[in-house]
Amino acid sequence: MPAHIPTQLGVQLITAAEAAEILHVTPRTIHGWISEGTIPYVELPRGGGSKRSYRIPLQGLLNSLSGNYDLAGEVEALLAQEPAETSNANG
Repeated sequence: MPAHIPTQLGVQLITAAEAAEILHVTPRTIHGWISEGTIPYVELPRGGGSKRSYRIPLQGLLNSLSGNYDLAGEVEALLAQEPAETSNANG
C-alpha cells in the first residue's frame, strides 16, 4: 500500500505501479485501463522525448470500481490509521 502523502489539494496521486499493487493486477493492465478511459488519470508533461507518465487519483480509482463491497471506504479507514500506527511503532 502506498504511503499516505497529503497534498495541498487533498488529492492523493499514485503511480500505475502503485495502483496495480493495490488491485493485484499488472501495471500493463492499469495502462490498458488508462488507454480505454476506464479509470481516471492525469498525464504528466513530457520533456526531452520521455515516454508518457501518468498519475492516478486514488479516490477516483477506487470510485471507478463496481461491485457490492465498499473498498474505497476500507482503504480510507486504513489510510486514516496509518500515521497513528507509524508514530506508535516509533514511540
